[in-house]
Amino acid sequence: MQLLTFLLNGMDYGIPIQDVESIESRINVIPVPTSPAHIRGIIRLHGEIVPVFSLASRFGLGNLSVENFVVSSVDGMKIALEVEKVREIVNVENRRVLPMPTIMNVEANCFNDVASCKEELIVMLDVKGLISLEEQQEIRKMIKNNP
Repeated sequence: MQLLTFLLNGMDYGIPIQDVESIESRINVIPVPTSPAHIRGIIRLHGEIVPVFSLASRFGLGNLSVENFVVSSVDGMKIALEVEKVREIVNVENRRVLPMPTIMNVEANCFNDVASCKEELIVMLDVKGLISLEEQQEIRKMIKNNP
């Protein structure tokens, strides 16, 4: 399995490479006053309006310096995830991917697994578990109202 790794609050996270559409440098974000809590605003990316999701806000990490966006898709809707810095793509053997311990208080089922790679642990982000159906509907409505 290949993971795109990135830093968030000094910790390594990873997203399966098949869930990554692109990696972008910081783009000017247009704030939308009526946006859901963790949506920083919108960007125009290759002619599309894409919402920008703050992982730091969602996980209670405060304001972090953002260098990159990782563009992914949730149920057919593109979303740009703010990350401190994209690190690298790593290969992880399937046997080195383990379930997140059940004792952990994982936020909204978006951290289901952890990967062991190069003596490091990488918390794997499940993008589809990141945004509830209700939040998706709010985001779609926001995009529709801001062409």
